[in-house]
Amino acid sequence: MSSERNKKSIDELKQKAESGDVEAQSALGLLYELGLEVKSDPKEAAKFWGMAAKAGDGMAQMSLAGIISKNFEDTEEHRAMVQVLTKKAEEQGFVREDKAQRLVRRDNGEVLRVLLVDDSATARTPIRRYIEADGCEVVEAADGQEAIDILKKDKNIKMVFSDLNMPNVDGLTMLKIIRGIDHLKSMPVVIITTENHDAMVLKAKDLGVQGWIVKPARPHHIRRYVLKYT
Repeated sequence: MSSERNKKSIDELKQKAESGDVEAQSALGLLYELGLEVKSDPKEAAKFWGMAAKAGDGMAQMSLAGIISKNFEDTEEHRAMVQVLTKKAEEQGFVREDKAQRLVRRDNGEVLRVLLVDDSATARTPIRRYIEADGCEVVEAADGQEAIDILKKDKNIKMVFSDLNMPNVDGLTMLKIIRGIDHLKSMPVVIITTENHDAMVLKAKDLGVQGWIVKPARPHHIRRYVLKYT
């Protein structure tokens, strides 16, 4: 049944994409690029990223440039396309993966460690990819308690991206606990959630949250905080 639901969901996304829905186009581009819920297919990924790129979406332009560079024949035409797409994306504030990696690496070449907390492995997969694309090393936790245990032991972790609603220990409870631990009092924490209520955001800020991303998280959302806090 789950495969039938997935197929229905993909078919619905395709209908929206064909009707011009940029979010659906981008979602399909990402799904085919990563092989999530569908078989990985660079050509299909390029097709849907291309739709969104044509509509002016900067993330899609940068993603399409990456797919062309990595998966398509190295021709003058393709190189020109990559150059144009990259320039358009950078004009909107997007950063190439290789440039972002240089920005977040320390002078001594040390790779920064980031903790990603979410009870959904499916939700963690694209976010992990975005963080790794920026040159960071990712440690994963499935709930707040596992995150607390990791943070107590691994003092090389420099920031946290966390879901809000999780079993065992939720994101805000986790935050309260780690703020009571000396070496974690100033740890940068960014919440990634479907919640966007003002009261909830203010409560989180009172607890020391430095950022708030409403799902679905996009590469530039992640990169903004990686560059700011690392």
